[in-house]
Amino acid sequence: MASAAPPPARPHSPLERGTVMSDSSNAPVAIEAAGLADFVAGALGREPAGQIAVVELGDPLRVYLADIPEGRHGSARSSAFARAFIGDIAGMRATGRGQRDVALLIYARDGHGLKDVRPYNALWLNLLVVCKQRGLNVVASQFIIPTQWWGLPSIGETGPGTPRAAARQTADGGPAVGAKGVADVVADAVRAFARELEAGHEAAKRSLKPLLAAVLTGRRDVEDLSDQEAVRLLLAVQNGDILYAASTYCEPEEVKRAAPLWSRVARLCVDPYRRMAAAPLTLLGIALLLDGDVPAAAGAAFLALEVKPGDEEAQVLLGLVFRAELEQVVRAPVSVAEALRAALREDREE
Repeated sequence: MASAAPPPARPHSPLERGTVMSDSSNAPVAIEAAGLADFVAGALGREPAGQIAVVELGDPLRVYLADIPEGRHGSARSSAFARAFIGDIAGMRATGRGQRDVALLIYARDGHGLKDVRPYNALWLNLLVVCKQRGLNVVASQFIIPTQWWGLPSIGETGPGTPRAAARQTADGGPAVGAKGVADVVADAVRAFARELEAGHEAAKRSLKPLLAAVLTGRRDVEDLSDQEAVRLLLAVQNGDILYAASTYCEPEEVKRAAPLWSRVARLCVDPYRRMAAAPLTLLGIALLLDGDVPAAAGAAFLALEVKPGDEEAQVLLGLVFRAELEQVVRAPVSVAEALRAALREDREE
């Protein structure tokens, strides 16, 4: 009797047929993170621009592809896409035993670069959350253009990125210039801000308030902030009281400005300042939750707890996210976002 053919993907599924990769001896394929983007493109025989590749790092290695959905990547449509795509992958038989490790590779659409990364970050957060929910362990995440790639989330100015094969002839093989530059900026700002912190947190809060208000009320653009100003915000929100004061900018238009602001600030947290990212990531999650994007808010909370396990503010945010997810099943008289906004309004300092 002939064996049955594998069932096709569901009609509404974005998943393309999986690509299995191994050598003729069935030996495992070992790939460094820096070579993932080129490896997948080489195996496919093309640059998968405008597509997401989920690489299951088993034996054999397998790649799943889907077209990047149209529209706003933090929207309900994007969340549904992530659930369908990752859900189909999770339903496939694992390519190895034990924990299922995967890499999320997002190949930018033609003509897009780092300046266009914000919606790709939102899409990645949706994918990350569903991977965690479905038992897939994400070990690498990359935003990729034909000549370079950056780790996700790629937020703000991140330097030239890691060169791919097409650009490697001009690369010096050293660490990314942007990462080193950011670390230097943070170090300089830490020293400069130390005296203000010694004067007391109230003084630091007063020095922060005009800058924070200008950005979140629209008098200044996030893109116009200098790295030094962004680092001042990063240092200030390490204090819980100042973090909470920043979260009270909770009106609909303010949270739309807050998300790119705290994304920008979080991206400054390169080593050895990685743990500092928990505070701006928590503020990012609050803004996303207030804006109605529960999956992306969950992603921000998970990231905050990843860089700083046990962080109290991030744990509170995650609890709010779980309640908001429950609301999608059981409708509550007052939503978590509405209740949070009301509480923050009462505590806002004018």
